[in-house]
Amino acid sequence: MKTKFKKQRGILLVLMSLFLMTACQNENETATLEEAVMNDELAKRSAEVDLISDDIGLIVEEASLENKSATSFLPPCVTITIELSEGFRQKTLDFGDGCELPNGNIVSGIIIMSHEINTDPAHREIAVSFDNFTRNGVLIEGTRSIERILTNDAGNPQSTAQVNMQVTWLDETTATREGVRIREWIEGVGTGTWTDNVFSITGNATTTGRLGNTYAANITTALRREAVCAFIVSGTVELSRNDNTGTLAYGEGTCDGEATWTNPNGETVTIYLD
Repeated sequence: MKTKFKKQRGILLVLMSLFLMTACQNENETATLEEAVMNDELAKRSAEVDLISDDIGLIVEEASLENKSATSFLPPCVTITIELSEGFRQKTLDFGDGCELPNGNIVSGIIIMSHEINTDPAHREIAVSFDNFTRNGVLIEGTRSIERILTNDAGNPQSTAQVNMQVTWLDETTATREGVRIREWIEGVGTGTWTDNVFSITGNATTTGRLGNTYAANITTALRREAVCAFIVSGTVELSRNDNTGTLAYGEGTCDGEATWTNPNGETVTIYLD
């Protein structure tokens, strides 16, 4: 009887060991899969945050102009309110429940811009905040502080933004970004229309994905944003965490909504942007 019991117990222990080994293996495979998916997904989300940030930049740039263009990037459906209070000018851009930008993206909600009155328009600091503001259904929260100069060393207008923003997609996925974004207006300055405006964007930031993993994002080749296009058309961003580094490339100048992500293992996939 004791011998039979020992055999049964031995079989049970072997089965439990096999179960635990299989469970651990499956867990490790799942973690590896989630890590791989998360890397590709974070690259796509990072690209989308770039686009969101740059549309905000286009809006703020246009709203900051002292001399209005003959044709404005700001759509007719936006309601602009200006208030003067305690030495500050506050400009509120209300896009209502949905307002289409000239590049085809849909924005809603409010952007609030404020700066000191009587400051030199050639060098101005602007505080930007959001009230239920969305772009293509994606909610943007947070703030940005912008230093805007009319002429940099190359003779172009330039804005340097300290960005602290959180993005929430419709599936409740979130990403946060903190960093510096430098936007130089390199083409179309003073022509009286937004359609030939082109911007060169540099800077660096940290982006935190839905699993709490934080990546450093460093623009290694300046991003090119043409106002008539809904997408970034060229430039590269290096994403890194710990000793792992990948590259997000936006192409060679075509407005196609595609980017390529090369992960730390050297594998390249095409990312299609919304």
